[in-house]
Amino acid sequence: MEFDQFNDENIEKPVDVKNIIEKYLPHLKWFLISGIIFGTLAFFKVRYEVPKYNIKASILIKEEERGKSIGNISNFDGLGLFGMGDGELKNEMEVIKSRKLMTNVVKELNLNIKYYIEDSPYDIEFYPNFPIVLNMRDSIDIIRFSSQFEIVVLSNDKFEFIDFNEATEGIKHFDTDFRANIGNKNISDNRLLNIKLNDSFKNDLIGKRIKVIIRPISSTVNEYLEKLSIEPIDELKSKVINLSINESVKEKGVFIINNLIQQYNADGINDKNLISINTTDFLNERIELIAKELTAIESTAAQFKTNRGIVDPNGGAANIYLQSSSVAERELVGANTQLQLIEFMIEELNERGKGESLPGNIGLSDMSIVNMISEYNTLVLQRNRILKSSSEINPIIRGIDSEMEVLRSNLISSLDNLKKSSQIQIYSLNENRLRIGSKIASVPKHEKEYKEIVRGQETKNALFLFLLQKREESILSSAVSIEKAKVIDNAFASTNPISPKKKVIYLIFIIIGLMIPAVIIYLKELLDTKVHDVTDLKKLNMPYLGDVPEVKNKELSYIKTGDNSKLAEAFRYIRTNIGFMLDRKEHGKIIFVTSTIQGEGKTFTAINLASSLAFSGKKTLLLGMDLRAPKVSKYLKIEDKLGVTNFVMNKRLSVEDLTASYDKISNLDIINSGDIPPNPVELLMSKRINELFENIKNKYEYIIVDTAPVGMVTDTIQINKYADLTIYVVKANVLDKRMLHIPVRLHKENKLSNMSILINGTDLEKGNYGYGYGYGNTVKKPWYKLFN
Repeated sequence: MEFDQFNDENIEKPVDVKNIIEKYLPHLKWFLISGIIFGTLAFFKVRYEVPKYNIKASILIKEEERGKSIGNISNFDGLGLFGMGDGELKNEMEVIKSRKLMTNVVKELNLNIKYYIEDSPYDIEFYPNFPIVLNMRDSIDIIRFSSQFEIVVLSNDKFEFIDFNEATEGIKHFDTDFRANIGNKNISDNRLLNIKLNDSFKNDLIGKRIKVIIRPISSTVNEYLEKLSIEPIDELKSKVINLSINESVKEKGVFIINNLIQQYNADGINDKNLISINTTDFLNERIELIAKELTAIESTAAQFKTNRGIVDPNGGAANIYLQSSSVAERELVGANTQLQLIEFMIEELNERGKGESLPGNIGLSDMSIVNMISEYNTLVLQRNRILKSSSEINPIIRGIDSEMEVLRSNLISSLDNLKKSSQIQIYSLNENRLRIGSKIASVPKHEKEYKEIVRGQETKNALFLFLLQKREESILSSAVSIEKAKVIDNAFASTNPISPKKKVIYLIFIIIGLMIPAVIIYLKELLDTKVHDVTDLKKLNMPYLGDVPEVKNKELSYIKTGDNSKLAEAFRYIRTNIGFMLDRKEHGKIIFVTSTIQGEGKTFTAINLASSLAFSGKKTLLLGMDLRAPKVSKYLKIEDKLGVTNFVMNKRLSVEDLTASYDKISNLDIINSGDIPPNPVELLMSKRINELFENIKNKYEYIIVDTAPVGMVTDTIQINKYADLTIYVVKANVLDKRMLHIPVRLHKENKLSNMSILINGTDLEKGNYGYGYGYGNTVKKPWYKLFN
């Protein structure tokens, strides 16, 4: 009857689903209670949580095309106003979600003031059609102001004002100035207020309680920035962006999204106008300077003709040479114009800082330089826009600064090279002009001098007209408002609320309600180190006699004649198993009963086993050998006569002097342990103990010996040689599994003869090892085993 051995720990064991289920089924009521509690909590959450809706909008961030012209004047690309690379979409998303834009939205839509009408199951917020209009007559810093108060509408003319501390301030009249405390719990702040009732709510608000909450602008901005979600539809590969926000009031969310898009477009237009304004200012400055120079040249030409009486300087034999000279002069004028524009641009480049844009295309012939100026201005715009919601230590700003520095260096180098090329060209044109001039040496000196004056006049005049044209282009570009974002879908709200999701909430709460008792039960079992039933002893690899049910009624703790209780059946079963463990001798079958610690029921087991053997007609002796804590006489409520210790100490005593018959059970004699000695181990080593066992072996068929716990003292081991069988009692729900190494070691070292295990105090209704105890009687099974 030994347990199977489980030596191979690596063998994969099948999961016993039935055993797992039966482990939790006895606690079904706790699962039901927890499920009902959390289901109720889910009901209240769904009932009283304010529904929220998702509001969405889609916009396209425009990428301006280069090369387009407006009004057949020129293209605007030269001004550096347009163009966006793929990598800039993330920057634009940050701009949309900047505190600056959201602050403008909060201020424009008055989002920091909320109006609620108290209702069941939750307060209802009104927007944009407010039930009342609040006006603060006193000057107040509304940006940092925080307050909360309530009014109870008594009629269309009167209301009761209740401050933050829920103290009434009396009856007030609508549309009439009054002073009231609108501070908070820590600050009393009396202000001059005026509250006007919205005409569309008349008669509907009588008896209603209206709550007004005023919050600082900054905290309101933080709230909506956290709610706002901005995502590209295709991981930055597309210019389309989705904007969304969750709000309890649909109209409010729609207003917020649409106004944010408007603020973004307005901010983009302002940014694009900055370069136009800078270019226009630059051109006005240059036009004013050139106009003064042109006026001076014209005055010089008029004075020259007046002083010399020249009417028509063109004509005569030099016409042919003059035509050639005219061509050369035009080329020289163009070259000088380009040189001055280059010098103007170099001067501006040296004077402008990091955050200032350069003039756009003012007429430079080299398109590579024009494109570099346009790229530089684009970087300036990006830098300024990001700085509105960031600082110069931002890695993006540092990257832009690095690109601007490289571009600035390339611009300076390119302009210097272009300047040198223009100077070389001018030198060549002057040489050509001189060659032509030598051929018209016959032209009068006054005509030649006049030509010099005219050439300077034409140069300044051409430059003046060119700058005027560019100024018109700049003014026209600033007058055209091109929005940065194209609205694909205006803000719209979801039809059904996104929260609370009733089915999901009920499911989650019920799952939590079922998991909590399951986790508690699991943790309880995980932390439980007590022995409960035979399954906890399988790895001991020792013979198993059976289990004794727990007896809750002390009066029924000992079996009686004709007893058919589960306890009696258990000891009959154990009695039968003992027959297989002992030799077939007629007399002197000595059975030791021991345990690991005190309180495991070894004396209880010894008494009932002896009683069961006596009931079967076997002459039985119950011998008390627990000299330290004898309990046999106490349990059986008999007189504590002379016992083993007295027999050892007094050699005149015989075994018959110790033996007493138990009058309640025939065939059962008892020998008590006697007086408690100071040296029990030495007494047990006495020769008188051997005489005692030799004497009683011939008189009794079974001798049941109640011994001391082996986990506490060595008394039992000292007399182990007299035992034919050792019953090792393990108390269910008492003995710690970590102490099972004691019986394992004793069995392995063979310190207890013919050792076998018995479990005491098991719950047969919950356990799986009842062995049919109570056969013939009605045994109530647990409800979850009725279908087994």
